[in-house]
Amino acid sequence: MGIHDRDYNKSGHGMGGPPRSGGQGMLVRSPGWSVNTWIIAINIAVHILAITIFMPALYNFGQLTVHDGFQRLEVWRLITFQFLHSPQSIWHLGMNMFGLWIFGSMVEQYLGGKKYLAFYLICGLAGGVMFVALNVLGAFTPINILSDGFNTPLVGASAGVFGVIVACAHIAPNQTVQLIFPPIPMKLKVFAYGYVALSLVQLLGGVNNAGGEAAHLGGAIAGFYFIRNSHHLLDFFDVFGDSRNKSRKAKSKKTKQPKGTPNYDEVDRILSKVATEGIGSLTDKEKQTLNKASKNQQNSG
Repeated sequence: MGIHDRDYNKSGHGMGGPPRSGGQGMLVRSPGWSVNTWIIAINIAVHILAITIFMPALYNFGQLTVHDGFQRLEVWRLITFQFLHSPQSIWHLGMNMFGLWIFGSMVEQYLGGKKYLAFYLICGLAGGVMFVALNVLGAFTPINILSDGFNTPLVGASAGVFGVIVACAHIAPNQTVQLIFPPIPMKLKVFAYGYVALSLVQLLGGVNNAGGEAAHLGGAIAGFYFIRNSHHLLDFFDVFGDSRNKSRKAKSKKTKQPKGTPNYDEVDRILSKVATEGIGSLTDKEKQTLNKASKNQQNSG
């Protein structure tokens, strides 16, 4: 079986996003919807349920407040608030999902599906922590950036979206994006960091949605860190596991190949890594191995 016949290399849009060429002639596998598409679909479905059948039960259960999330230790709200949006305006949901649709697939292709989901949730969680921290800071010190109070709720995917946008600024800083208002082109890094700076100015200026702006900044900070240190995302869902053990087991399964022929056990391991962790996780040596295997396949074909 050649490298181009293997599962990992077959085209398809899936949990690692649309097929992506990384310069090694390889494609990310996984059938079905991408993780980013699932996140968008779940947000829309939850919103419909929240404003129809389960109003106000879902908001009472899932929105984040300092009182409920920390004084009552209902810490699941750090995750659930990310999937709820304002029932008063469809724009809150619409703009967040539009942002994910535009920018999310780039980050998913870079990280891989599993790490992208961890990245998105951690950025949202960081936004919730920032919201809580600034509320507590304002209550017990003269520094009162937020005046929302311990019972003011936080909902929305904005913190995760901000993390995704900041990640894009690292992945493709000089890629041009076309703004709608105003209709001008702008480099992605300028757009991302300008957007973060605007949130900071609004937070310090005491706008009505100061709690939301605090969450935006928390998500942006987490996005900035974790896109540069994505190895920390590996064990987010492996509560009882250790990704380092998996790596050691994979290395122990290597078999010797005749000199001059590709080590397809190693190729399989690398392609599996791409499928689960994204192209950005590969070392230079792993990229060289895929290049050699691809060239060998072309010569033998």
